[in-house]
Amino acid sequence: MKSIKRLIPYLKPYWVRFIEACLVMIGVALLSGAMVAILEPAVNNVLIKKDAHTAYIITGLIPLIFFLKMILSYAQSYLMSYLGQRITQDLRMDLFEHLHKLSMDFFWKNKSGEIISRMTSDVQNVQNGLRFAPLYLIRDSLTVIVLVVVMFFVQWHFALVALLVLPFIAAALIILGKKLRSAGKKSQETMGEITHRFQESLLGMLVVKIFNYEDEAIDKFRHENDSFFNQIMRYLRADALSGPLMEFFGSIVMAVVFYMAWQQIFQGKMTPGAFFVFIGCFSAAYAPLKNLAKLNSTVQLTLASADRVFAVMDAKSSVQEKIHPVLFQSISRGIEFQGVCFRYPTRDEWAVKDLNLKIPTGEVLGVAGASGSGKTTLAHLLLRLFDPQEGRILIDGVDLRDYSLSSLRDHVGLVAQETILFNDTVAGNASVGRKGATEAEIWKALEVADARTFVEHMPQKLQTPLGDRGMQLSGGQRQRLAIARAVLKNPPIMLLDEATSNLDVASEKGVQEALERLFPGRTVMIIAHRLFALQKAHRIAVLHYGELKEQGPHAELVAKGGLYSMLYKFQQLEPAATA
Repeated sequence: MKSIKRLIPYLKPYWVRFIEACLVMIGVALLSGAMVAILEPAVNNVLIKKDAHTAYIITGLIPLIFFLKMILSYAQSYLMSYLGQRITQDLRMDLFEHLHKLSMDFFWKNKSGEIISRMTSDVQNVQNGLRFAPLYLIRDSLTVIVLVVVMFFVQWHFALVALLVLPFIAAALIILGKKLRSAGKKSQETMGEITHRFQESLLGMLVVKIFNYEDEAIDKFRHENDSFFNQIMRYLRADALSGPLMEFFGSIVMAVVFYMAWQQIFQGKMTPGAFFVFIGCFSAAYAPLKNLAKLNSTVQLTLASADRVFAVMDAKSSVQEKIHPVLFQSISRGIEFQGVCFRYPTRDEWAVKDLNLKIPTGEVLGVAGASGSGKTTLAHLLLRLFDPQEGRILIDGVDLRDYSLSSLRDHVGLVAQETILFNDTVAGNASVGRKGATEAEIWKALEVADARTFVEHMPQKLQTPLGDRGMQLSGGQRQRLAIARAVLKNPPIMLLDEATSNLDVASEKGVQEALERLFPGRTVMIIAHRLFALQKAHRIAVLHYGELKEQGPHAELVAKGGLYSMLYKFQQLEPAATA
């Protein structure tokens, strides 16, 4: 009932269409009853008494009833399809919006394939349920009610006998429903694993090919695929049992009614026409009752999928914005980390531990350290993708938690090691975060990033599509485009996270020069493993296992003979001093 209650608000905007659909379904049910009701005069007056007048009337009524039923059946199917599509469209939109409001820890803890499965497969199941469940539940229930009323009108004690089977049907459906719900939920969870495995292989196909990993990847996918088969077969077995059970219970009622009916007819207490009407009603009710039994499987799968969708909708962001946040407008005093401690979700060790660091406005700060020392974590925390478990980060003396998230991120730019480009044009990728940027502004940003030349040689220039993940560009070109994106954003705080580490020497030099054009007038944090990129920084902070070990200018740190000096000599950027 919880999931059903959650779906009801999505129906409210379309309640007029829903009422229209209900009225149409009432019409279909009444016409089904009318079709059976004319059997009595057809048998008694036409077949037995040979009444020609009644025969003409019934001959005209039959196509008229079926014509009206055709119109109403089309209307009910269209209206329910419309409602199903509209509600699912709204649900899918809310789910997509909610996902974008969640903090990064949610995506850290959940597989992307599993999220995609809930967005696609589970939402599709909900759509099917919204389309067919009300249709079968309302139309077929009303049809059965109309036919039962006719049965009571014709022979009430026969109708009571027919209704005795309902408790047994209800008990069977309840038992099957529990199995269907459990199997449906597990099958959808397994489908999430399949989606994840499929996506993982597609994104990592280069590695799969290079390392001859095809057989192992296929074996893992086969395991998930077999698991899904086993789960879905549990669901289908329970689903397949509902129809035969209905037929079995129906056959018992049919046998009892037939035995009672021929006795009534032999005694002259019941006309053949009434018997045909009763049997016609019972037979006509069978299909709707079978639909209602099958509906149980649809509803259970719908509710299982709805549970999974709403589990995502109920996820809370660990990064919360205050009700009345401060708008970030400019930086005048600088950035300060005060006793910051942070560990990533699902990890026990600290990524950053008891960090105290000040970055004055306009300073270019280099951040050095071995892999896993916490360098990138500083960028994550400054962008407030995560909040520290202890301590605080201040900009101009204001805690990051007090700022509006959107205004904070509007004023912080990032050029990361992994360049994320979208399946869009050059202009579309360059103007991410700068909606409404003019072509002149985009060209200027490309020029600053040393990207104008290669874009001008592209077939459609700014409107050239870059394909999936921008794979039509080289690594250096993608990185320059990422720099252009940061230039166009024009933020007062710039974070450069291993921005040149994936490039060759020639590309690195060009990109490094393009990056240095961004430094004047900004507060910059350069995170780099290769210390060549840090030599023009005003000051370098050296991290080791999340702790700040050293800080100072490049020359001073080299001369100090500490951790930075060791890293510097190890990279052979200058001849090692004699011990």
